[in-house]
Amino acid sequence: MVGTAAMFLVGGGILVHGVPALQHAIEGGISTVPSLAQVLLSPLANGLVGVIAGGIVAAAVTLFHRLRREPALT
Repeated sequence: MVGTAAMFLVGGGILVHGVPALQHAIEGGISTVPSLAQVLLSPLANGLVGVIAGGIVAAAVTLFHRLRREPALT
């Protein structure tokens, strides 16, 4: 479970840093809180982006398999 959470954090961080507008939006939102909370919120925001992206990919793969009438990977 820890490895999965780490992958969401890393993947989300890659996505956030790859989309400058998203990175600036997150940094702008986080900059309004105290500095100690910023240390925690930045990785949590990256993780949230990773979970959302993972959900979108999982939904797309499931839909693709259903359209091809193949059993979805579990």
